[in-house]
Amino acid sequence: MTRLAHIETEDGLTALCRVEPNLAIHEGDQCLFETDRVTDFGRVTRLVSDDADAIRKTPSGHVVRCATLMDQAKAKENAVMSKMARDTCAAKAEAAGMTLRFVRVRYSFDRAALMVAFVAEDRPDVKDLARAIASDLNTRVNMTQIGVRDEAAAIGGMGPCGRELCCCTWLQGFDSVNVRMAKSQGLSLNPGAISGMCGRLKCCLRYEYDQYRRLERRMPNEGARVECPAGSGRVCGRNLLREKIKVRLDNERIVECDAAEISRVSGDRRRK
Repeated sequence: MTRLAHIETEDGLTALCRVEPNLAIHEGDQCLFETDRVTDFGRVTRLVSDDADAIRKTPSGHVVRCATLMDQAKAKENAVMSKMARDTCAAKAEAAGMTLRFVRVRYSFDRAALMVAFVAEDRPDVKDLARAIASDLNTRVNMTQIGVRDEAAAIGGMGPCGRELCCCTWLQGFDSVNVRMAKSQGLSLNPGAISGMCGRLKCCLRYEYDQYRRLERRMPNEGARVECPAGSGRVCGRNLLREKIKVRLDNERIVECDAAEISRVSGDRRRK
């Protein structure tokens, strides 16, 4: 049975690679792996079998071998060279009059390629810039434009919850997030309260949205005419998680009831 290795590079990129049966490798080992004809250096974070339920992606490469002491020394040298290459990229972009934020600049293990990830306000044509950098550094240059969410994942930071950002720890992809999710959870629509470090809506707005929607469908909407143990009235408030409903009775008194005690009379259009 072929094993699969989750490998993480020094700058946080991850890859899923095949491991040959005769290769002795363990979690935590440093290794060389090959993806898209590029040899890279990283650390094995997890080993699984190819038929494990946790695997949903196709391996992008294969593990070449465990890293030797010489490989580790070269990887450290590459890290220094990558910082110097970053300065070159910034200088070339400034000379070309382009405003780019370079998020990730790193050499492959064999320095046959320089991978450059950048952020820009528009979608600039960087072909000439890539050629200028390649000519100066004498290597192949792969330039990729990424979004601000990917930038936050690469840089890292702390969220308002006091924990490390989800996107730079465990989150593997970015789901669509919209303001409706904040509304359904009764959150303030102040941009500063619902925006993450990247300036976009917080990814965590998506986590509990489905549960809120399920609870919401079981309750009458605000303004609906209902009957409760205290009498008739209209819904003036809801607590979805506690499954409590506030009803303004016809005599203007406000009572709070369990959702199970409420029966809808009219005017309640359930959301689909």
